[in-house]
Amino acid sequence: MSYLVLARRYRPQSFREVIGQTHVVRTLTNALKHKKLSHALLFSGIKGTGKTTVARIIAKALNCLNLIDNYEPCNECSNCLEISKGIFVDVIEIDAASNRGIDQIRELIENLKFAPTKGKAKVYIIDEAHMLTREASNALLKSLEEPPSHVYFILATTEPNKLLPTILSRCQRYDFRRLEHPLIVKYLKEVCEKENYEIDQEALELIAKEAQGSLRDALSLLDQAMAYGTKTREDVISAFGWHEAILIEELASVLLERNLKKALEIAQRVYEQGIDLVYLMEKLTEFFRELLVIKAFPKESKIEFQTPVLRDLVFENELEDILLIFQSLVKDLEILRKSSYPQLQFETALLKICEYGKLVPLKEIIEKLNQISNANFSIPVSAISSEEGAKEKTWESFVEEIRKESLPLYGLVSSLPKPEIRTNEIFLKVSSLTSLTDSPYYKLLKEKIENYFNKPFKVEVEEKKRTNLEDVKERKEVKKVLETFSAKIAYIQPLKE
Repeated sequence: MSYLVLARRYRPQSFREVIGQTHVVRTLTNALKHKKLSHALLFSGIKGTGKTTVARIIAKALNCLNLIDNYEPCNECSNCLEISKGIFVDVIEIDAASNRGIDQIRELIENLKFAPTKGKAKVYIIDEAHMLTREASNALLKSLEEPPSHVYFILATTEPNKLLPTILSRCQRYDFRRLEHPLIVKYLKEVCEKENYEIDQEALELIAKEAQGSLRDALSLLDQAMAYGTKTREDVISAFGWHEAILIEELASVLLERNLKKALEIAQRVYEQGIDLVYLMEKLTEFFRELLVIKAFPKESKIEFQTPVLRDLVFENELEDILLIFQSLVKDLEILRKSSYPQLQFETALLKICEYGKLVPLKEIIEKLNQISNANFSIPVSAISSEEGAKEKTWESFVEEIRKESLPLYGLVSSLPKPEIRTNEIFLKVSSLTSLTDSPYYKLLKEKIENYFNKPFKVEVEEKKRTNLEDVKERKEVKKVLETFSAKIAYIQPLKE
């Protein structure tokens, strides 16, 4: 007799044997018990979590000749045994990946009207339902909404978002969860005990971690590990070639240290060893996700590092630094998957992270900007005479005097820009001399200014000229910004008048 792999040998045959999907099983068994099972079900979730298995158990429950309490199939009658073997005529399993066209769906619909040949109900299990073409999906809509009373549809998919909204609206949806790590480890241990196979807990932990929530994948890996004869964690690493665990920690240390030279050396070594760069980047991204958890919840972390110095590096770096690396890896991973030059892209991803050390934290930038904005770069309009001190006559005091004395004069003086009070004169620049000298109050104003300040009043028309870009570079505030941020001027954009 040919060998039956663990994933098939330990495949659940009843609801109570299903692992980790209590919420789904409870709802379905209640629906069966109260005769309220929908004729169109949608099972969604990652691979290896029990979607097709539960669909077959439902098919058994609908056709079993000797149902047990809580609507469990007996797994002993001819109908249950044939369904388990996949040869029951009224349970039709369709792989939508290879039977995705409208012709296959039309043939299915044509056969719906016929009563079950042997069982109580016809059950159509459509695996990878998202692979159906749009035309095939549309052809199936009417049958999903109003099937014959003896027909049940169970659609299984890993990507429900790719299904038509009209398909989703006609099905009762059940989401199969990713199995928790401790649950997988516990189940693998039970399987090993049934198989009389001794293996260390740490080895099972590693296998369960690699399965990433898929029980089928975990059993397949365990099957391979048993065939190899592994007993310890080191044996598992050697058997599956998972030596990248140490490599990933080494890479993580380099990125946390921002060590550009070591990053290039590791990238070259990875290239020479022919390691799958996409797989390596995936593992590195997952590892930094774990580092984020360690940083956020240090007391709850139970992860043991191969490289002792790595734990120190994690705690030396801020949470924002680790998050920044994680975000960069997630982004570069997608680029790497599509890149025609994976080696170059992998090196670029590492180098970019190493260069992050030159970035200045946003908080520090804001503080520096506040310092610059608080600095006084104003140029005094007039020199203050130390001899006159507090008794010095100012332009503001003159304007106030005029306001009290004459409103017409006050109107004229208010329209003027502030003049420069020099040692030997009062100097005023205006854009147009005509608008000032044409005023009937100009002569009187000139006389008042000269009498008040005891200095001649001189007026000059200001020439309009373009700002010299070199003068901009010499401005104090510009120099201060360049000095604060160690910056260079890349381009100056002149503003329009």
